[in-house]
Amino acid sequence: MAHIEVIARGAWIERGQVLLCRNVAGEFWYLPGGHVEAGESAADALRREFAEETGLDPIVGPALLIMENLFHDGRSRHHELNLVFHVEHRGKFDPPLPVPSKEGDIAFDWIHLAAVIDLDVRPTEVRAWLASGGAIDPSATCGWLSSIDAR
Repeated sequence: MAHIEVIARGAWIERGQVLLCRNVAGEFWYLPGGHVEAGESAADALRREFAEETGLDPIVGPALLIMENLFHDGRSRHHELNLVFHVEHRGKFDPPLPVPSKEGDIAFDWIHLAAVIDLDVRPTEVRAWLASGGAIDPSATCGWLSSIDAR
């Protein structure tokens, strides 16, 4: 593990459904987004990733959650800091209207929040957070989740 990856992700929740990105080969889901590049704000990175992956230009709202994640993908260990933002579509957009994928190895699915708990959503802390409605403590500026054992 050579470095910590910074990733901007979007929580787009409409009418009790959340937009999730699906890894087609692995059949697991995660919040849409991608790596923040040097010199780029996390919100700009999220807009760029949405445009590259879907062709959409969402409104990126406030940060909802900072999530730390440590995992092994079968080849190497990864340490991520995921910055999760509220996302909205510009104009009217009612799920389950499909969100196109411009990349062959991913797809986008609208999933009912109650059904998220039965899917392989990664990291698992996000699955629990989404299944509970994606709520954040209103007294906090931003929530924090960690999959790292705090020994």
